[in-house]
Amino acid sequence: MLSPYPRRAARLSIPALVPTLAMVLSALPLHASAAAPPPSHWFSANIGGRTATLTLIAGYTNALGGFNFDGYGKGAMVVNVPSGYRVTILYRNNGQYPHSVLVTPYAKKDLVTGWPVAFRGAASSDATDGASPGATQHFSFVADRVGTYAIICAVAGHEQAGMWDVLRVTRGGKPFITVVAGRH
Repeated sequence: MLSPYPRRAARLSIPALVPTLAMVLSALPLHASAAAPPPSHWFSANIGGRTATLTLIAGYTNALGGFNFDGYGKGAMVVNVPSGYRVTILYRNNGQYPHSVLVTPYAKKDLVTGWPVAFRGAASSDATDGASPGATQHFSFVADRVGTYAIICAVAGHEQAGMWDVLRVTRGGKPFITVVAGRH
């Protein structure tokens, strides 16, 4: 049987393809290969201790022009915790601008300023001015009211740019994190 491929193609070697492959890869935008890790990378829980820890890195990727948490924004990342859990947020600003973290009722997320804090202690320090690039912070709160909340950057204009995700406080169940397909 005759092969549909010319014999010359069988003689190409990997070393001969390396310069061409390097040239093609160098032409790709840098952020094309910088995908966000799965959301479970950023979340852990201790069911017996009724605690959950969420790591949020502002500007983790170039998604949404850098206005993201852990590479997600516009409500794509959804954190679910049962009511009564103590939630600790470990926050780092990897972005080019000041950023912050504040948990507010979901219905209030689209305010331009003056977001109410959903739970006592559920905001980084200087939430409206934000933390400088490279800064790290942590804070914790008890998620003691069932409902849907937004995790936002409270620096003016950042929530509107898409820098927000979702916190759901449930009546029971186990804590988990997920991504809504097509939103990031």
